Amino acid sequence: MRSRKSIVWVAIACAGVAWAESPPAPKERPGEESFFIDLPQHGVAVTHSGEMKLGAGPPGIALFQEPAIRNGLAILTKLRNAKGEVIGFGSELEVFPAGADLVTQDVTWETDWTLVIPGRGTLFLHEQERSGELGTKVLGPTLKTGEPWVGDWTTTSTVGPRPDGKGVIAGGSGEFTGATGWFEETIRLTKYTKEGAMFGTVELKVHRER
Repeated sequence: MRSRKSIVWVAIACAGVAWAESPPAPKERPGEESFFIDLPQHGVAVTHSGEMKLGAGPPGIALFQEPAIRNGLAILTKLRNAKGEVIGFGSELEVFPAGADLVTQDVTWETDWTLVIPGRGTLFLHEQERSGELGTKVLGPTLKTGEPWVGDWTTTSTVGPRPDGKGVIAGGSGEFTGATGWFEETIRLTKYTKEGAMFGTVELKVHRER
């Protein structure tokens, strides 16, 4: 008959073998995560040529008036999560086609986002955006009458470069190193003034495949 002590050691050994042979738990897929920008309270700085229908600031900020960059737009902003907590900051850099008029034309342009989430890393995104009815429904009426536009206008502005119309994750650092997948930008505007102030929310929905 085996002693009680030997039985205990056999049980421990069997448990160890079972643990060693058990496959590791599968890694959780990154899935989807949204980052939000509340306008105008999350805005930090905006600049462009000085001729766009969007207010530049803070006062005294340098403008993109040189020929090589006058079609550009740069925005620096805070980022929050779905709980309303500010968790990072980011930049939106856009380049518009020469001669584009967002008030009278349906314009498509290139946009690059950099999202910095302290403690996690940095995420780089690229998309093509389309203005759609922004000019006819929001900008135009305000610029014509001088009265603020107030309403509820929502659009997914992302139209590429993926064939399915979504933007792409271009890369990242930290937690986002090697990240791939897609994202889309959805804009909800509730007010626009003749000075170029926009009120509403921007959502960047990011779907990480790895």
